[in-house]
Order: sequence, then C-alpha cells, then structure tokens
Amino acid sequence: MKKDVVYTMRMNSRVRESLKLAAQKERRTVASLLDKIITDYLEAAGFLKGLTEGEDRRRFEDRRRFARKKIRFPATTYLREAAEVKPIPSVVLDLSQGGVLVTHAKGIDLRFSAIGELPELEIGLETPRTGSKLLLKCDARHMRDTGSEIQIGAAFTDLSEDNLARLNEYLM
Repeated sequence: MKKDVVYTMRMNSRVRESLKLAAQKERRTVASLLDKIITDYLEAAGFLKGLTEGEDRRRFEDRRRFARKKIRFPATTYLREAAEVKPIPSVVLDLSQGGVLVTHAKGIDLRFSAIGELPELEIGLETPRTGSKLLLKCDARHMRDTGSEIQIGAAFTDLSEDNLARLNEYLM
C-alpha cells in the first residue's frame, strides 16, 4: 500500500521500548511494525473492506511483485550453520514465483537472533506431479517467532527457467 501520509503520535516510553524489541524480533523497523499492526487491525475489523476491487488489487500489487498462493504442504528447510547444513522439517504456508513463507514447529532446534544477518537457506520441495525433488536457494527476508512456531519469509535467488517451470506446478 502506498504510504503517502505522515502521522506522529506520543506514547509511553515502556510501550516504545517494547515496540523496539518486537520490531527487532521480527527484523523490522518500528514504523514498519506499527504499519503492520494497524493494517492488520483495520482489515480484521472490516474497515479496509470498503476498497473497490481495483483499489484492493492495486494495494496488493504495490506490496508484492508476484501474487502469492496460500498453500500448505511439507517441505525441508536446509540452513547453513558454520560449515554444516542442517535439514529442518517445515511446512510451506504460501508460495510465489519470488519467494516462500515456511513455518517450523517451536520445539525444533532452530535458533535465530534479532541482531545480525539473516541466513541463506534452501527449501526442498517434492513436485506434485512427478514427485521429484526441487531445491530452491533463498535469502531469508524476515524471521518471526509467533509463540507456537517460527516463520521464515524468504526470496528465491538464482531461479533457473527449469526450476521456475517446476515451481509453477504448485502455483496453478
């Protein structure tokens, strides 16, 4: 959504510090986190449903380069830790030609810090029609601890034409 208005507000210093910690945990700026909180609230309460279909489509297209498909299927996330590659069972929550959102059970041995660079990873998928393995290199864009799970949003890197064609099997 285009951000064309500046709004300033006063808040309690404890709330401000809590927002900073929450933003760090989600690897966002405080402004981005506030925008997300407000937008999610307004959408859930039905205040943003008054947009026309064209306005809603433009709002969606402004946010994402590729349309995402909500989908749930098993995958494997391969994280590089030092010289070791660690396979972690995961579930794909949504998918696009540009990236993926995966979730991992909270009890799994997956740790990340709110400070520092996000990891490079690979997502292993089994293609629906052939059952062959598709391994996609990704850069993590954000990691979020929801309390019950850890979600990683990642953008694909070096997506070949062959891998793109195989990825499209999921998107149809």
